[in-house]
Amino acid sequence: MRVYRLAKERRGYYRADDLSGNGAALAGGRWNPRGMRVVYTCAHASTARLEALVHMAGLMPAGGYCLVTLEVPDAAYDGAFTPALPDGWANLTCDPEPTIELGRQWLAAGEQLVMRVPSVVCPTDTNLLLKPTHSGMSAVQVIRTEPFTLDPRLFGRAVK
Repeated sequence: MRVYRLAKERRGYYRADDLSGNGAALAGGRWNPRGMRVVYTCAHASTARLEALVHMAGLMPAGGYCLVTLEVPDAAYDGAFTPALPDGWANLTCDPEPTIELGRQWLAAGEQLVMRVPSVVCPTDTNLLLKPTHSGMSAVQVIRTEPFTLDPRLFGRAVK
């Protein structure tokens, strides 16, 4: 299965095609606590764009971005952990700890390479979290890394 992520061309020590999960471990996220590595991906390239946009605070980014296309083995996708979601999981004003705890448990158990969850910004789409320390991660392949320019109209800028 093809999955997608939008990443900066180079952020500090990390390249756009870096699958270590170190960036998520530094910041933490909706599905992982700080200190636990995970790679966030999306089932659709358009959702990857939306997921990146919500973290830009309405500001046009200065650096270049890449759309990274990965191939995840179908068996890993089919056998993905799909958690029962807590009430209010998508409410941004609620405590994120219940979803972080779900991710922590999945990462600690180490059974599945993939955790499948809905996207908050596009609930009909799926985000796929990859566990970089899982033995199956070696089968995940970077298929393509291509430059991606965000349309300035997304940031309220006119195009001339």
